[in-house]
Amino acid sequence: MDTKHKNAILLTFISLIIFVVPSYLYSQSNKTEIADTTKSSKNFINFFPDTSLALLVAERLNKTITDNVTTGELSNIKGYFEIGPGDVSSLKGIGFLKGLDSLDCYKNEVTELPDEIGNLSNLKSLDLCKAYGLSKIPSQIGKLKHLKYIRLVLTEVKVIPKEIGNLTELRTLLLSCDSLTEIPKEIGNLKKLVELDIHSNSFKSLPNEICNLTSLRSLDISHCGLESLPENIGNLKHLKTLNLFNNDLRRLPQSINKLDNLSYLNVYDNFKLNESYKKYLPKLLERH
Repeated sequence: MDTKHKNAILLTFISLIIFVVPSYLYSQSNKTEIADTTKSSKNFINFFPDTSLALLVAERLNKTITDNVTTGELSNIKGYFEIGPGDVSSLKGIGFLKGLDSLDCYKNEVTELPDEIGNLSNLKSLDLCKAYGLSKIPSQIGKLKHLKYIRLVLTEVKVIPKEIGNLTELRTLLLSCDSLTEIPKEIGNLKKLVELDIHSNSFKSLPNEICNLTSLRSLDISHCGLESLPENIGNLKHLKTLNLFNNDLRRLPQSINKLDNLSYLNVYDNFKLNESYKKYLPKLLERH
């Protein structure tokens, strides 16, 4: 092959490099740019697949559900947030609302709290009253260390996770669900609890650890089919109100005479109850 022919081939090859390589690099750069744009441009539906929930969150930020939003904007939503009444059926994405301190979820189609509920580390109040279809509370609820108030009333929840014992700042716990068959013994860790309402459930006894709730002032265990109380119920030194209405109690522990602050005791409709308890009523009750 002569030199002239070789030079022609070389020029052709160089031309291909000059044309193809920049085109390829531009193509790859353009793909990356598109990918990055897609990654940063998320609308509310990307975060909250349930359209009704997405709409509620978007309205809080004065946006529409098709507008773009960042995780920073979501975590800056603070204070009280209400989900209901309405058609919300999934709380997926709720974990992005890390700034909330009060969540009220009621009269909707939600059947379970997602595990990501544990991301709401600033939450102080969780109200699930009349979340009629709710049947599951995840163990991650134990991560909400600042919770002071829980209301779980008129739901389908049958099991309270033992991790509830991690909520040591809790003051009020309302669990009149109609479906509970036992209370976890870890409830005894809630030393700051002032009010415990577990009426209208179905259990025959309570864990002995309930006697560790030395800050408790009000205890409602009415309408539960309860057959016995822990013998050390007298340890609840600050208890003022004890509602035992409509159970199957046969006797009251003698330690109730140590409940010096007890001013209200309801034992009506415990038809098998031995009246010997009247011999050792606390002082305040003796005056009535």
